[in-house]
Amino acid sequence: MIGGCVLRYAVKSSRKTKPRQEARAGKLITFDEYFEIADEKTRTDLLDGKIIRDSPAVAKHGRINSWLAQVIGFYVAKHDLGEIFFPTTSVRFTQYQATEPDLFFISKARAHIVGEKFVEGAPDLCVEIVSKSSHKHDRGRKFTLYADHGVQEYWLIDPLSNTVDFFGAQQGRFIALAPDGEGRLHSNVLPGFWLKPEWLRGELPAVLPVLKEILGEEAI
Repeated sequence: MIGGCVLRYAVKSSRKTKPRQEARAGKLITFDEYFEIADEKTRTDLLDGKIIRDSPAVAKHGRINSWLAQVIGFYVAKHDLGEIFFPTTSVRFTQYQATEPDLFFISKARAHIVGEKFVEGAPDLCVEIVSKSSHKHDRGRKFTLYADHGVQEYWLIDPLSNTVDFFGAQQGRFIALAPDGEGRLHSNVLPGFWLKPEWLRGELPAVLPVLKEILGEEAI
């Protein structure tokens, strides 16, 4: 709750915890097999038929994720734009491709892709917080996967290099979104929403003042 307002963003678990079953070496894993192998305690992706498990998130990673969820979640709820989701909600792209983004947004117009157990198809926005174990995939295979399958916007928050990058889809590929004259990065998917990269460097600012700055004269 912020300023008396309940945040109504979605934090959905996609499955119950299941015992791990390792696949045979060299065998391509299907989405159904991946869904059985993965569990809700560890972020798990399926990239080109291979299981990719992320290392447990460090405290800074978790704080950034929580902070973004509060700021974006409140904005999305206030403007009735759709829903945001957390790990470990799976997004199925193909039979051999699925991810669990750190945070993703699905607009109201595309709510039909949200199933009971997982999301079928590309979110409007995917956010990945880069870690040592995920760096190669976040900037490599996931970057092309998201662009190829119609994700409209991709944010990369990298605490390792203190960088914040927004990418927008253009003719099937991602183009970096340039900051405005005040250094703010604006979202094309969330109308009117923007972030200052410095907010995500060092100690995170309090959520309420940030929301007031983003919303301007709008009441919180």
